[in-house]
Amino acid sequence: MTTGPVPDPDLTEARLKVIDAYFRGADSRDPAWLDLFTEDVELVFPKFGLTRGKAAVAEFGARLAAELESLEHDIPGLHIIVAGDTIVVEGTEAGVTRSGLRWPDGVVSQGRFCDVFKFAGTLIRSIHIYVDPDFTSADRDRIRILRGEAAAGGGARATLERYLTAMRSRATPEAVAALFTEDADWDIPGAVDRVPWIGHRSGRAGVADFVRALWDGIEPIRFDITAIAAEGDRAFAAGELEARARRTGRIMRSEFVIDLTARDGLISRYRLLEDSFAIAQAAA
Repeated sequence: MTTGPVPDPDLTEARLKVIDAYFRGADSRDPAWLDLFTEDVELVFPKFGLTRGKAAVAEFGARLAAELESLEHDIPGLHIIVAGDTIVVEGTEAGVTRSGLRWPDGVVSQGRFCDVFKFAGTLIRSIHIYVDPDFTSADRDRIRILRGEAAAGGGARATLERYLTAMRSRATPEAVAALFTEDADWDIPGAVDRVPWIGHRSGRAGVADFVRALWDGIEPIRFDITAIAAEGDRAFAAGELEARARRTGRIMRSEFVIDLTARDGLISRYRLLEDSFAIAQAAA
């Protein structure tokens, strides 16, 4: 077995401080994060590929920020191995996607990663990140293959997650409606005489009307998903919402459950169950 040169303790300590700043900067999205890299830094990330230069690293950070509402590394729990100019870091991370999904789930998604840093002095000249970019375990087909599960259920979950992403990003009425079948059966029970966006609707046109009325009627504050389950062609999501009614200025808060049926990757039946009394009180 061969060993490299013994690292200078002071230089190693300085590099460990850079790594600490790297993870803290990534979590806080501090623009000064880029100052930790050499101008020709090399980055490798699954599904992003291999790239070089600070501009490419900045683009990578922007794309990741577009996917994740928040990201947090367990910095005190990092495992670190130093080998000359190379430092290997293993750890765990967690976060929330833009669609409100929290990860890891502790079952399939574990939030584990391994980063290999190479240094030039006290600047990072190379970082290879080994992590599953499928943060929320949405790649159900791949999961079923590796876990030996039956094929049913994954399509409905993926369909539900596409809808949640669209609503979280305040997609246009037409974009949301495109996620539904032409004969979609839609219903949100409640006081239809007091809340204009709820009630029964049919087809894509009805879904688009709902989205239009919703964005006209509320100012979204929070839309958090706390659990997702799927079985066969049905998928369910539980969560909490908070919004301000534009007409009254009142805050509406409610826990909710979404129950949908998927057909060929589109939503054919949709139900949302919420605290309809609280919603009506705030909206009227």
